[in-house]
Amino acid sequence: MRNPAPLILSLILAAVAAIFLIRKPAPPPPPAAPPAASAADSTKPAGDAKPEPETPPTTVKTDTQVAEAAAKTWPQEQSDIPADPKARFGKLENGMRYLIYRNAEPPGRVSLRLHISAGSLMEAEDQRGLAHFLEHMVFNGSKNFTPEELIPKMQRLGIAFGAHVNAYTSFDETVYMLDLPETSEELMKLGFTIMRDFGDGAKLDAAEIDKERGVILSEKTSRDTVGYRLMEQQFAELLPGSLITKRFPIGTEDVIQKAPREKFVDLYTRFYTPERMTFVVVGDVKPDEIEQRIKDSFSSLTNPTEPGKNPDLGPIKPVEGLQAAVFSDKEVASTDLSLVSVRPFSRVPDSTTRRLSMLPLGLAHTAIGRRFERLAKQDGSAIANGSASRDELFNYAELGSFDVTVTDDRWQEALPILEQEFRRALEYGFTDAEIAEAKANVLNAYQQAVKTEPTRKSDSLATGIARSVNDGTVFSTPETDLEIALKGLDTATAETCHAAFREFWADQGLHLVLTTKEEPDNARATMLAIYEESRSKPVEAPEQKAAVAFGYTDFGPAGTLKSRKEVEDLGFSQLVLSNGVRVNLKKTDFEKGAIRLTTRIGSGKLTQPKDTPGLDFFASSVFDAGGLGKHSVDDLQQILAGRNVGTSFAIGDDAFTLGGKTTPEDLELQLQLMCAQLTDPGYREEALSQFKKAIPMIFQQLRHTPAGPQAEMESWLHGADTRWGVPDEAKLASYTLDDVRKWLAPALTKDYLELSIVGDYDESTLLPLLYKTFGALPARTEKKPDLAAARKITFPKGAAEKTFTYDSKIAQGTAMVIWKTEGLRGNTKLFRRLNLLGEILSDRLREEIREKLGASYSPNAGPSGSEGLDGYGYMAAECVGKAEDTKKLADTATEIANLLARNGTTDDELDRARKPMQATMEKMKRDNSYWLGTVLAQSQEDPTRIDLIRNRDADYASITAKELHDIAVKYLGQKHALKVLIHPEKKAEGQ
Repeated sequence: MRNPAPLILSLILAAVAAIFLIRKPAPPPPPAAPPAASAADSTKPAGDAKPEPETPPTTVKTDTQVAEAAAKTWPQEQSDIPADPKARFGKLENGMRYLIYRNAEPPGRVSLRLHISAGSLMEAEDQRGLAHFLEHMVFNGSKNFTPEELIPKMQRLGIAFGAHVNAYTSFDETVYMLDLPETSEELMKLGFTIMRDFGDGAKLDAAEIDKERGVILSEKTSRDTVGYRLMEQQFAELLPGSLITKRFPIGTEDVIQKAPREKFVDLYTRFYTPERMTFVVVGDVKPDEIEQRIKDSFSSLTNPTEPGKNPDLGPIKPVEGLQAAVFSDKEVASTDLSLVSVRPFSRVPDSTTRRLSMLPLGLAHTAIGRRFERLAKQDGSAIANGSASRDELFNYAELGSFDVTVTDDRWQEALPILEQEFRRALEYGFTDAEIAEAKANVLNAYQQAVKTEPTRKSDSLATGIARSVNDGTVFSTPETDLEIALKGLDTATAETCHAAFREFWADQGLHLVLTTKEEPDNARATMLAIYEESRSKPVEAPEQKAAVAFGYTDFGPAGTLKSRKEVEDLGFSQLVLSNGVRVNLKKTDFEKGAIRLTTRIGSGKLTQPKDTPGLDFFASSVFDAGGLGKHSVDDLQQILAGRNVGTSFAIGDDAFTLGGKTTPEDLELQLQLMCAQLTDPGYREEALSQFKKAIPMIFQQLRHTPAGPQAEMESWLHGADTRWGVPDEAKLASYTLDDVRKWLAPALTKDYLELSIVGDYDESTLLPLLYKTFGALPARTEKKPDLAAARKITFPKGAAEKTFTYDSKIAQGTAMVIWKTEGLRGNTKLFRRLNLLGEILSDRLREEIREKLGASYSPNAGPSGSEGLDGYGYMAAECVGKAEDTKKLADTATEIANLLARNGTTDDELDRARKPMQATMEKMKRDNSYWLGTVLAQSQEDPTRIDLIRNRDADYASITAKELHDIAVKYLGQKHALKVLIHPEKKAEGQ
């Protein structure tokens, strides 16, 4: 169960993220195209490539035939790029490929991925949605497992459904993922049996299919968003006549509700074939043993007499000239303008030449993004940000996009900016400084990939390999990738990047796209007229910008060590410096060449001024966007290009935090940057201007998405305390930089400060750097104030029912049931038991609400609380489903909890909840983020945490079913339940 506070903040920040500059920007996609995209982004493979010579724009039949042939070999067999020699590549006689990679991080674990080159594009018209439906059905009864036994069997062996076993379906692929917490014979046998059953052992029982229909419809409801609906419209406009526009993976309600079993069987038997399968095994394994296990498990898979074929996706006919399009929806978060190029894409084998050809355009697009950042910060600018990109769509279409987000719907003013920056790049290209900055970031990305290669995590590595299967990229070493990149970077200049930009964008027909809340009258004609008028105005060459040096290297006389204490059993040190700064240090080898830092300062929201709802959100936003006194954020991006430094500032319930990640080589610069932010934050007007641009987007989301009701619920749960209140638009816009400075300055300059550092450092180098940075700061308060009154809030009393609504045509509802508990502060042992109780309740919700009723895709439960507030804690159950079902979902979840309180839990349920949790906790011991955030971060502020960490594993192991029953009796049950219903407001007829 997620704490609502970070959930709501993340939803709101989505609007601001579109505007505010991230201090350490991601470099352009490197030419090696290392697999790292998420499943949600699987329709947009990363990479900015120089286009190959165009083939006649007919259909993609030839390209899919190439893809089919390539799927039967490994990419390196058609490439001059060598594959990673540590990987073992193989192919069974039935055509199934496999890749085994021995990787010891984390030790004693293994990750399995089954990639099937089939997705929603392979469906017939009367099968729309069944590729995704099949992904569900393989869990609901197979050759070796009944529907009721698979998940419990996995849980008993430490495998949590959703956490360690999962799957996704895209347009052209389906991937099954299984992470095993150990490599015992029992677990390996289970893992391979499960994966083999996924391949051809699904029972596809008609009764089970009928039971799952509601789950799929619930998932469809949960994924229905304005962005999704607009994407459907945009695909239809940009790819008219393409099969893609009619094969979105979630499918159609009619097919989901009515498709007979034979349609599932048809899709399964024709496309789940060994010739379409690639099995990936990454982990602490012996390749010889794994290879034999693969042969024993999968060699008997057979291909059908008439296997399914890749579909003809339809023609792509690029437009001529400029064609305007408008997409509107009153719920859209922002107004955007784009120039979009669409053309056929011809797949060619991965090669050194191919990778090198991708680099100049990527550098050029990065430079465009930086230009838009600077333009957005100009006083009164009509744009909030902008970008340029190139994407490949399923080896079928090549898309270029040149975009800006518009300020306050001022699209008529923003359109000339879009046109003129596009033309400026076409006519004049880029400056040496722009390309040098982009090159520095790309080179650094490759160099860091080489340094961190020894400690790559098996699960992410396996997922990345699986997601690269359809791309046809060679699984090469980071060293090889760097070697190729160096060749490209050595020859990349402002001139070659200009040439690449022109080759991709010049003389192309373009779509001019406006996305807005309400389509203006005669919009298309107006857009074309404004664009044409803008073209008549001359543009000038971009201005060269001189580089400047970092201005914060001296913070005064270096401090000294006042005291040091070793926590030997946990392997870390606690230091106090002469100025009162606390420091916690733990050296690890979990991430080669990586160092993580976090600083807790002062008392956070406990000190927030009265009647200032949203000030914390405003303050954290403008603080990050304000840069430093001597350097704007734009200056910092240029100064820090190619360096592994960056920070993020946040405001928690009881502390301000400043964190970052760096390398041993850049550790001094990272410490200097953090100290500069403490001593000389920028508080720049450009940050205030950027935030004000975001305000309409923020409130658009609050009005038209569940984020608004969830923010209101959070305020309600905090007793309407204004520190957790939802400001109105005028209030949020009224805050000034002085408001932020007055609140933050005392804490940043003199309040209690505890710095924690975890990672791959050399202490003899680190300590002198600490003394002359953090040790040189002015003296800090040695103890935090109690602030007892500020820690008190009034939690709503149960039982009650409360409804929160928002304005949307999307009929999605959320039901939450909340039971007050003791607060997290001072009650760690109780919350461990609540964690287990939440897992058990989640499993019961899954069985009843998902599996039996089919009313919610992913019902879940768990505890939440605050370490900064007294008595603030609760258990919550959450179910997302149809809006009209929210009351029924809340009542059902309440009754399930009532039964748990009445009858208790079984030892088997406890075991199935505890085993996966223990497996995760064991893995966390080799995770720097765990040591930094959970163990070290406030270990001097609250020394009791150390004993709690020492006893964590033993405490979890000691928990009994009776203890959980007693806790359920005390907290759960109808008389304690707060039912929260969130759904769109009901409209009067005719509205």
